[in-house]
Amino acid sequence: MKVIIADDSYKEKWNEFVFKNSNDFGLLQSWEWGIFQTALGRPVFRFVLEDGDKILATSLVIRQPLKFGKSYFYIPRGPIMVDDEAVAQKQIDMLEFLFNEIKNIASKAKAVFLRLDPAWRDNNHLQKILNDSGFIFSGQVQPKSTLILDLVQSETDLLKKMKAKTRYNIKVAQKSGVEIDKGEKYFDDFWTLMLKTSKRNEIISHPKNYYKKLLQVLGESSMAELVVAKYENKIIAANIMIKIGSWAVYLYGSSDYEYRNKMAPYLLQWQSITYAKEAGCKYYDFWGIDEAKWPGVSRFKKGFDELREPTDYIGSWDEVYSGLWYNIYRLITHR
Repeated sequence: MKVIIADDSYKEKWNEFVFKNSNDFGLLQSWEWGIFQTALGRPVFRFVLEDGDKILATSLVIRQPLKFGKSYFYIPRGPIMVDDEAVAQKQIDMLEFLFNEIKNIASKAKAVFLRLDPAWRDNNHLQKILNDSGFIFSGQVQPKSTLILDLVQSETDLLKKMKAKTRYNIKVAQKSGVEIDKGEKYFDDFWTLMLKTSKRNEIISHPKNYYKKLLQVLGESSMAELVVAKYENKIIAANIMIKIGSWAVYLYGSSDYEYRNKMAPYLLQWQSITYAKEAGCKYYDFWGIDEAKWPGVSRFKKGFDELREPTDYIGSWDEVYSGLWYNIYRLITHR
């Protein structure tokens, strides 16, 4: 086995491996996500674990800055390992080999720790692997639970599985004359609504440039698009949607509380679901539910399939390189 840092010649092989072997839709480990992070000014490293011509694992690592010239390495929804029973018994060896190579690069970048938040289903076996590899549980960065709709079923069946109130609210929006449209031309409207939504739900928003770059970079590969709901020519709800292969993902959403009686977010979701079905998607990921942390948002999402069990991930885990600086980091961030 060997680990290399991939150059641009690996792009197609990288994405093919990620989308085939990821346990979710693979966006945060895609080649394009690395381009997006670079556009935000964050250095990235693309590690590939190979055995001959066979790729065994990939890991997009983002260098996140800290004070005093320090940093930490972050692997969002990764690493990704080959889905192959023949090498399943080598998982621990593969991970340790990969993490050792990452550590070598991390030391040169003055990284205090490595944080990973993989799209691995939450189970004791995987937790033991990470514990045995010296990782400690650190909570969550990406959503630890999400709701994933099965789009293979008919629209009639999808509607039947919704809460009655959700179906009713979709009809209210339709009868009110709410219309759905797409396009990056609505970005300023989205940003205005995002500021209102963040304040209303007490959620910290990304900076404006984050969303703009995301739509620009991922839009070039037709991975991201802005979908909006209009009422009397005014944008009253807007979502950033992701489409990758068989997956559609509701990544970010915003709405105007003044027009809450028009129920635009319900129709916007339903239209996005039907768009995804028409495009041949099999899964629709609502990208995060947490009834304790985001009660209103989680109730809204669960209304689209009230009996579906959430998909739970393993959370974030840290491998500490410098105990002193790690404790200082934890002290500052957990005040």
